Amino acid sequence: MAYQVPLRFISVGENLAICATRITSIMSINSLQARDLLKQERLNRTLINGCGRDKAKTAILLDNGSVVSSPYTINVLLSRIERANYKNVKPCNMVLTQAAEEMPDIEDPEDNANEMDTDL
Repeated sequence: MAYQVPLRFISVGENLAICATRITSIMSINSLQARDLLKQERLNRTLINGCGRDKAKTAILLDNGSVVSSPYTINVLLSRIERANYKNVKPCNMVLTQAAEEMPDIEDPEDNANEMDTDL
């Protein structure tokens, strides 16, 4: 039996939601490492700013290396992650087959071109 796991998005700022399962760490902005990380990301122009005009309170690191700044505290973000984890995981009746069986037959474009030439 296969299980359908719902995506667990949480709000981390103004008009910004991320998948909670992609978070690797959450750091308080009071730590030197978080301030240095946010400064470096701003200089590289790769920071995802979730704060809008609010002051950043946390730096969120994702599994793909992205950094998101958030105006929420660590406790607020952790409670949102916990609430997202309480979503029910529903079993589904999905039939798993090999990918080769699902691939459609691909026609050769040269065969179609030859057929068009003979019709003229």
